[in-house]
Amino acid sequence: MTTETTAGTQSSVPAITRAMAILDLIAEAGQAGVSVPEIAKSMDLAKSSTANIVAALEGEGMLRRSDGRFTLGRRILSLAGDYLRSADQLSEFYALCRRSKLISREAARLALLDGTDVLYLARYEGTNPIRLTANIGDRYPAHVTATGKAVLSTLPDAVVEDRYRGKSFVAFTPKSLTSVPELLAELQASRRRGYFMDDEETTVGVVCFSVPVVDIPGKPAQFAISATLLKARADELKHEDIVGELQQIARALANPLSSHSL
Repeated sequence: MTTETTAGTQSSVPAITRAMAILDLIAEAGQAGVSVPEIAKSMDLAKSSTANIVAALEGEGMLRRSDGRFTLGRRILSLAGDYLRSADQLSEFYALCRRSKLISREAARLALLDGTDVLYLARYEGTNPIRLTANIGDRYPAHVTATGKAVLSTLPDAVVEDRYRGKSFVAFTPKSLTSVPELLAELQASRRRGYFMDDEETTVGVVCFSVPVVDIPGKPAQFAISATLLKARADELKHEDIVGELQQIARALANPLSSHSL
């Protein structure tokens, strides 16, 4: 026997169907979150039933609570990372890193911008791995990361300002950017330079180089790729050589047919 949901579909496991509907509702609300009474009213459910489902989702890490309102939890990111690791583009990222002369020896990352954070989707470890850097599914403030700056650089300055309106800047090290004007100035200078850096802004003694993956010129990028090195190691290499390989990988990811030339 099936039970009809409020969305007009049918399910033999109504609790799971309702839980998925709640996750969709909370995802649409974004950072504002949703309270239990609001969820119950929107889905025409009893508050007690809604509270039980929400509590179960929170207990599994699928939701997180702040001031009585719920947003998506870290478990969602972990599951997304597990899925994305199997995607073709991620497989191509790993293959391109392995075939690169310099990047194959270093730590490389693929990340996307989510609000004012970057979410890491792939982590390549070469022969000189750095254990201090982000794992798949981790989030970092975009303003202190090379990948975050790379994707932000493809947005108009007015959009960047609006995105950071009312938000505070967390300083990870004394070199971290701490304001929107500093961030905009850094983006402008880095656009002219042709690449983006985390110059010991996240971790002292560690630097990161990044470029955006631009599918359509002039349009915002979805992803950025980066190479992370110890400061001493980076000083031994020509920065333009590292950036050149990142740019090759970025072009290949934007246009898979070009990867065969690497």
